[in-house]
Amino acid sequence: MENLNFREILVKKPFYELKPDGYMSHGTFSDKVGDRSMQNMPYDPCVWRVKTQSDFLREYFTSGHRIWDKNAYPDIIKENPDWDPKDPSTGNHYYLQPITRCAFAFQQVIATKHTLHLTGNDIQFELADSTDELEEEEESQKNLNVFKKGWLMHNMEIAFFEAVSSYMIVAETAAVGYIDKGKFGVKVLSFKNGDYLYPHYDSITGELSVFARKYYDLDEDGNAQIEWVEVWDDTYYYRFRNDVGKKSVTKKAANLIKGLFGMNGYALAEKKEHHFNSIPVAYIRNDEGPCWSNVQKNIEDYEEAFSYLCENNKAYAFPVFYVKGDGEEITISGDDMTGAAKVIAMNSKDNDAGFLNGTDASEAFATQLNKSYDLIYELSFTVKPPELKSGDLPGVAIKLLYSPALEVAMNDSQKLQPFLDKLVEIAKFGIGHENNATASIVGLDINAWIEPYTHQNKTELLTNLATAVQNGFLSKQTASERCPDFPKNAEWERILREKKEEDQQDLLMDIQRADNETENAIEEQEATARIQNGGNGNVRTGNGRKAGRPSEGKNTDKWGNKPQENNWKKYNQTH
Repeated sequence: MENLNFREILVKKPFYELKPDGYMSHGTFSDKVGDRSMQNMPYDPCVWRVKTQSDFLREYFTSGHRIWDKNAYPDIIKENPDWDPKDPSTGNHYYLQPITRCAFAFQQVIATKHTLHLTGNDIQFELADSTDELEEEEESQKNLNVFKKGWLMHNMEIAFFEAVSSYMIVAETAAVGYIDKGKFGVKVLSFKNGDYLYPHYDSITGELSVFARKYYDLDEDGNAQIEWVEVWDDTYYYRFRNDVGKKSVTKKAANLIKGLFGMNGYALAEKKEHHFNSIPVAYIRNDEGPCWSNVQKNIEDYEEAFSYLCENNKAYAFPVFYVKGDGEEITISGDDMTGAAKVIAMNSKDNDAGFLNGTDASEAFATQLNKSYDLIYELSFTVKPPELKSGDLPGVAIKLLYSPALEVAMNDSQKLQPFLDKLVEIAKFGIGHENNATASIVGLDINAWIEPYTHQNKTELLTNLATAVQNGFLSKQTASERCPDFPKNAEWERILREKKEEDQQDLLMDIQRADNETENAIEEQEATARIQNGGNGNVRTGNGRKAGRPSEGKNTDKWGNKPQENNWKKYNQTH
């Protein structure tokens, strides 16, 4: 860090646009001269046009489109028919007639669709490895659930969406993790929000070694007053201040930086440890520019052609009123407010009045506009929603309709994977720090990936998952995780808990049922014994008589019941 200076920090490679200069202008040669393999490859440097991120924003917002530039598309110069060089009151000899200019938000449509196809589904997480030890696997799954809950509670999905949106519009973004008062958070930096980003990489490993951010505090008139520069390295976070809006700035000598970064004119406002185990910055850049770069020229041509069409319609699209006959024989009276003709009086049958129909745009011109419109969407891998005249389509049919959008989303997801890996690394450390489980969560081998979003028939997907589980080649846990819309964090654990509670309830019912059956059997045996014993006495000995032989005395029947006594009735009432 001490070897870097201010000029080395606040620099980065610009964005380029290749020009056609020198295309196929490298000379020729004949085989008669010699073997083609002996020819030297000519030196052919590419000529690039530098583009800034401000240019990207001009393309994104319709108010900044090139069609509004009067130098590129000048207004029409016309001669003043009333001009008299001897009379100054007649005005200038020539005047400018403004032309119709039409701008369309194609760039916003393309960026929105590309962003949502990448962020429409939540980031997918799973453990990268498994172990045969049940306790160890359960502990890893528990830590994964803690991480996934922290990911949601810290709005990491929103942060990822903001980062992808910035990546699509200004071709770069950064997400910075911080720990403030023990709480973890992430801030997304973007040129859209006034952040100038300066990443610096190790020449050997390619890893981020220093990252700087520059931004300005503005006054109510939009003038920069204070320039701030923030720098992150492996251990510290620095914040420098430069009062650019003041002519004379008095700074304390103790705050002046001498030697460190060589930041002449900058004062150190803050220096502290960021508490992360590496630079807490995830950065990604697209050297090809924003997502609409391939069709930017097509959009400009379309806006120009459409503007010409509107200008042509002003002159020829509306009917022209005509009057035929002698002027003295025709009287026209109109509306005083609008000047429109209301009454036409003609004194001769040879007189006539009517409208000449305006001309329509030629078929070739309409074809040009329609084809340009379709090519803008096709070449940017953006799908216009089709008109469907039936019900739900099969999943394959939907994917074929949205195949271009899905393909570019899969391509972008691979480009964004290093950014996502670093963002997950930052989140693991921050969430682990909050939960006092830094080692456990940081040590998790989490596989995170982007699941591109496309419209799908969810009923068909649920049916396929259920069929796979029933046939035994897909686990219930995987089906629960891949089930659309319904699963929540730790959904499989909820299913297991509900199953366990259900099994416990069934076991309690079985135990209670067995206890009731045992109690009923005991009561039945006791009643039988009392009957055999004449209703009293020792159940086991039968009161000295042989078991099962009731007394047939004068006061008992053959069953041993006394008069007005029926032990069977009592048994039947109690069983």
